[in-house]
This record gives sequence, C-alpha cells and structure tokens, in this order.
Amino acid sequence: MSTLSAIIIILLVLVACVAALTIIQKREQEKAAIRQKIAQYRYRANNASAILSNFSQLPIGPEARLVLLRYCLANLRAIKGLSPSDPNIVKQIESVEHSLKNPGAPADKQRLSIPNDMTLLTRQVNQLSNLAKLILKINKSNLADPNIVSVAVRRVMGLISESKICAYIQQGKEHLSRHEYVPAQRSFIMAQQMMLKIPEKNDRLKKLEQELVQLITSSPADAANKELSFNEESKGEEEHDNLFGPRKKW
Repeated sequence: MSTLSAIIIILLVLVACVAALTIIQKREQEKAAIRQKIAQYRYRANNASAILSNFSQLPIGPEARLVLLRYCLANLRAIKGLSPSDPNIVKQIESVEHSLKNPGAPADKQRLSIPNDMTLLTRQVNQLSNLAKLILKINKSNLADPNIVSVAVRRVMGLISESKICAYIQQGKEHLSRHEYVPAQRSFIMAQQMMLKIPEKNDRLKKLEQELVQLITSSPADAANKELSFNEESKGEEEHDNLFGPRKKW
C-alpha cells in the first residue's frame, strides 16, 4: 500500500512539474511576443524620427512632418501600452507631442536646394520618392488624416518633379560639354515634357521653363555656356556627401 501511495505521489509531483513548466513556457512565449511587438513599434518610431531628421534641410512642408510625427507618436503609445513602466517612452511621447504643436521647420519656408553634383541630385530624387511612398503607406494603416496626406504627397511630388527637371537639364548640359548634341537635346526635351505636366507653376518654375526654352532653341555653344538660375543659387553653398545622413532602411 505504501508503494502505491509513493507511486501516486511521484506521479502527482511529475504532473505538477509538467504543468508548472508548461505555464512558465507559455509566459515566456507571451513575454517574447510582447518584446517582439515592442521592437517593431520602436523600429517604426525611430525610423520616422530619423527620416524627419534627414529632411530637416528640405522644404517638404509641415504636412509631411505632421504625418511622420503622428505616426511616430502612435507607435510610441503602442509601446507604452505594452510597457507602461518604461520611463524613456514617457519622455519620448512628451517630446513628440511638443513637436506636434508646431510641426513645421525653417526649411519649409525656403526654396528647394538643387545640388550641382549629379550623384547628390539623384539621391535627393530617390529620397523624396521614398518619402512619398512612406506617407502613402502610413495612410493605408489609418494612422493619418487623408486630407493632410493628400497635401503632403502633392507637395513632395512637386519637389520630386522640380528635382527631376533640374536633373535632366544638368544631364543635358553634361552631354553638351562632351559635344553629344543629340542626347543633350533629348534630355532638354524630357525636362520640358515633365514641366508641361505641372499644372500650377511657382515663379521659380516659370523662370526655369523660360530658360529651358532658351536651351532648346539656342545653338549648342550658347546652350553650353548658359548660366541657369538654380545653378546660380547653388553657388557658394557647401555640398556634403552626407546630405541625407546615413542610409536608412525604409
């Protein structure tokens, strides 16, 4: 009888141990899942913050900055919901909420800077294109006001068009410097076609449009020597290879 009791006790202990291990394992899995979610939210928040920093010197507009700030805030609040005792999250939330009171930047009141270096200009176009895609992606996640997104995307797309037009013109000028007249003319015409697609042009684009007509109608020698308004504005400005900072995973 004592042997049977011992066996029963051992079995009960084993069952209890298995149950305890199962509970512990389940809790660890739940903690791991929470840590993974926190890491995802933190990456998104940090990514939005880094993008804002990278575009601090370009006039992307307060609307685009507002979309990114609200996206950052939504992810920080999600982290707080999962980890309410984290003091750093509270500070970050307060910082973003303060920025939301005035999302604009001094650069938003300035004209778009056009780098003379073709590599930097191409990077600028790519970065602006990625920004527009990110804003549209945020809009699909229902974390942004569609009306603000519309204004933000329209403004960023305008910067992209202006950058591409200037890129085509610079490319054409480079072809002229190498006496490659047919490719040069093709680049100028591409710039003109893109210019025609812009319904409302600011004073800068109107001036650039006139210069573009002069490039197309001038002789190759005159076109090669023509000074362009966006090149003149870039003179004296120091250009850095890290115009947009470290390359980010968007």
